Amino acid sequence: MCTAQDPLRSDAARRLRAGAGSKAIAATGRSRTGPAACTGAVPDAPRRRAPHVVHACHRSHTSGLPRLPPGLLGRAVRGGWFSNPYAGFSEDDLLVTLRRTRLRNRPGNRLLYSNFGGGLLGHVLARAAGGTGSDYPALLAERVTGPLGLTDTDCDPNRPQANGHWHDRPRPALLMPGLTAAGAVRSSARDLLRVLTALLDPETAPGPALRTALTEVQRPRLSVPRTGSRLCLIWNLRPRPGGALLHHSGGTRGFTAFAGFLPGSGTGLVALTNTAPTPLAPFVQSAYGALRELDATPSATVWTARV
Repeated sequence: MCTAQDPLRSDAARRLRAGAGSKAIAATGRSRTGPAACTGAVPDAPRRRAPHVVHACHRSHTSGLPRLPPGLLGRAVRGGWFSNPYAGFSEDDLLVTLRRTRLRNRPGNRLLYSNFGGGLLGHVLARAAGGTGSDYPALLAERVTGPLGLTDTDCDPNRPQANGHWHDRPRPALLMPGLTAAGAVRSSARDLLRVLTALLDPETAPGPALRTALTEVQRPRLSVPRTGSRLCLIWNLRPRPGGALLHHSGGTRGFTAFAGFLPGSGTGLVALTNTAPTPLAPFVQSAYGALRELDATPSATVWTARV
């Protein structure tokens, strides 16, 4: 298992808005509530669309929903493009937007990355669990972060965290009130490594539901055309001679994150930085390359890296 020390020494600076790493944590809690349970919780959506959209969201980025809710981009340009582009988009805005959204393609047939779909799915899961969309952070804490002991991980933008940077300028804490599940989770390298440890051996997780979820998020759902890769729930799977490599990466205007693991060799790697992604994603590519190199390392070896 590969471990990593947080590059930021103080507890106040440890947590980062972990980008795609946070989606990987959120995905762990998604498979517990199936599409059938969620269908009735799709608010204000045409009934003929609801079951298909929820089912395809559950399969990960095949809902046919656009990348962002219609109108969000224009609103962000007018009010917060250079500071907090999602801050003015509320839960009510999500529901209003959903009523007038046209799908880009038939659900389940085409891969189309969608923060809109991820945010909507978190809202629906919270409602299916008996709450409202704003209860998603509490649901995540109850079913995932709490049982796994992820003390640095939550959706609270007011807790101490590292300063993100975009074009070498510090950024304010990212706010996503209407799309919480799309990437509002804050975490740390320590917590993300705990998630990878659980994914490498789901049977060590507390409770049968969480063990099932940790297994299900690794199950391939569809093949990505012309690449040989497969898509699980959030996780991308790339077949390799020694076994599968699962990874996910991404970023915001302040942070870049990579998380990946190799079940065959019991190896995992987390790489976080408090700078926004740059063209060609050299940080992510370097992290991916490092994980591939670790594939040949005996699983009993512990690696410690300071970034």
